[in-house]
Amino acid sequence: MNFNPNKIIALNSASFVIYLLFSSCYGGGSHSNCKIQNKLAGKEAIVEAQSQSKLRSEFLQVLRSRRPTQVPLTVKPAKPVKNPLYQMPPPTREEIEILDSTPKADIGNLEELLEEENLYLNIEKGEQGRLPVMILKLKRSNKQRKKPVVVFLHSSYTNKESMRPFLKAYASRGYIAISVDSRYHGERATNTTTYIDALISAWKTGETMPFIYDTVWDLIKLADYLTQRRDIDLSRIGITGISLGGMHAWFAAVADTRYAVVVPLIGVQGFRWAIDNDKWQGRVDSIKPLFEVARADLGKGAIDKEVVEKVWSRIAPGLASQFDSPYSVPTIAPRALLIVNGAEDPRCPLGGLEIPRAKATEAYRKFHCLDNFKFIAEPGIGHQVTRFMMKELADWFDRFLNP
Repeated sequence: MNFNPNKIIALNSASFVIYLLFSSCYGGGSHSNCKIQNKLAGKEAIVEAQSQSKLRSEFLQVLRSRRPTQVPLTVKPAKPVKNPLYQMPPPTREEIEILDSTPKADIGNLEELLEEENLYLNIEKGEQGRLPVMILKLKRSNKQRKKPVVVFLHSSYTNKESMRPFLKAYASRGYIAISVDSRYHGERATNTTTYIDALISAWKTGETMPFIYDTVWDLIKLADYLTQRRDIDLSRIGITGISLGGMHAWFAAVADTRYAVVVPLIGVQGFRWAIDNDKWQGRVDSIKPLFEVARADLGKGAIDKEVVEKVWSRIAPGLASQFDSPYSVPTIAPRALLIVNGAEDPRCPLGGLEIPRAKATEAYRKFHCLDNFKFIAEPGIGHQVTRFMMKELADWFDRFLNP
């Protein structure tokens, strides 16, 4: 069962609204706490679902607007990557220890019991049209029972191999754990400036969308692939990521309702709010060479909010307007959504999340699913993940995906 953007764009009928409600709320069976009352939770829920459908259709149109020629989805075997490419210094010992703190089953010979798959999904023509995928699961698991899946998405300048501690821990607990290289990262990069070069090229030419959007398209295709596997419970697909990976998880869930449980880590932010409130510097600094080029092209002496707004509009249309968090985050309802940020994160300022949080809460209320939404801002924490976040992440997936 492949996801067909053309079909979704065309469906604005009541039948699609009913499909959305039932697939999102009942698809997980006992894994969803959503209680639909009066058949479809009443008129409010239907109106909300219609609004979600409209935004989703508009977002898919933008994703399709700069796509190269699509090819039939095919799978090819790959080999494990021995020396993964980092476009910045690799994780520190402390960062690795935090990821290693992810709850895992007490299995003494875990490495011997893990089964690893490496493969490529051919998605579209061009050098970025091949999606590298790494999968870990237990060899001894009951092959008759379909398993839940969690997709783990890496941060900027790293790679899917950096997610291995997550994959091992979740595989030990009965999940099929997956990671991919986002566009211009890992096996899809050739040197330490590949990602920045792609961002600058997108600004110059307007031909690609390497910031968030192109990888979201990959994640739609990944979901297509997952539907072809016999070992996966299609009603129990989760997605999470760190920083840039958190943004990928957020927008993948907006685009594709097959992602049933969603946990963006230090990724959700208010792009428009940051511009209007002069809080854009933290995010801009993470990819500053792009903004310096844009500043020079626009004849500016310094990066200012006009430069920031023009860059977002050029490389990710709608990111600071109709697809920003106040509008896109509520479209994930009624699926299970946990947003975890640091309260002092300069890249995801807390002030910019007040409206998205309030609107998301209202959307979940309309579906009578308030227990399916949770927002955490860990006190005293900047742009970093913590052991506390690892525990909250694991608890959320275990609660809704029930491995």
